[in-house]
Amino acid sequence: MKWYFPAKTFLLGEYVAVAGGSALLVTTTPLFELHQTDEPGLHGIHPESPAGRWWLQHGKQATGLQWYDPYQGCGGMGASSAQFLGVYLATNTSEKHIDISNLLDAYLQFAWQGNGLRPRGYDVIAQSMHGCVYINNQQKLYKASPWPFDDLAFILIHTGQKLATHEHLQTIALPQVVDQLITLVESAKSAFELADSASFIKLVNAYYQQLLTINLVAKHTQALIEQLREYPEILGMKGCGAMGSDVILLLMHKEKLASVSQDLADVGCKIIATSDHLYNQQ
Repeated sequence: MKWYFPAKTFLLGEYVAVAGGSALLVTTTPLFELHQTDEPGLHGIHPESPAGRWWLQHGKQATGLQWYDPYQGCGGMGASSAQFLGVYLATNTSEKHIDISNLLDAYLQFAWQGNGLRPRGYDVIAQSMHGCVYINNQQKLYKASPWPFDDLAFILIHTGQKLATHEHLQTIALPQVVDQLITLVESAKSAFELADSASFIKLVNAYYQQLLTINLVAKHTQALIEQLREYPEILGMKGCGAMGSDVILLLMHKEKLASVSQDLADVGCKIIATSDHLYNQQ
């Protein structure tokens, strides 16, 4: 058997998600892959990872699983959560449809060791869905939708750096201004539902500025975003995930997507996905 899972990126809602509040994520291709093999054990998955620990307790020891990461471990794309989702499904082959509550309970049991802020599993939820995903765990809201903006596109570039989210959460406290971040995410959700691209751009930029204010943007991300301000076609930017360290979201008019992508590639930026790579399969 084979299983396929999209990468995930937080559009908005890092740190709000840790409080169980709202977040917007996108799922993109290329896909992670997990293959069942005749060779016992896990191959390409660390035994101490959440997926590895789940397999130790629930795996079918006569068979094995082989992991393939198209991003080659570059970080920020949700490899660890996709691994857990894959191993979870491989040990629950009778489950026709994923029960998010059961999945989340299983993930949190193995993803948190009791130190620092408790993860909420938004990445593994998003990767069990498709497209653009809105999550509010407090309200048990999980909604997938297409990219709503006919006039707006996005590019995701990798910074070349890597910060493990689980390690980051062990070293920080929940920001005091989380309520301000929540307000921005809820406003962005409304802009999303109304397909109001101008408002969405403003809110992405405002969220980034708020993260800057509370020192939750890595220095290398700040430096790269300042360099990218040289491109007038880029209308909105922010780092995504823990400290915005691994991935940067760029927004531009849809007709500028190809030219901006080429300009960025020409100066050595590593493009990992665009709005053309949105994952739209169940």
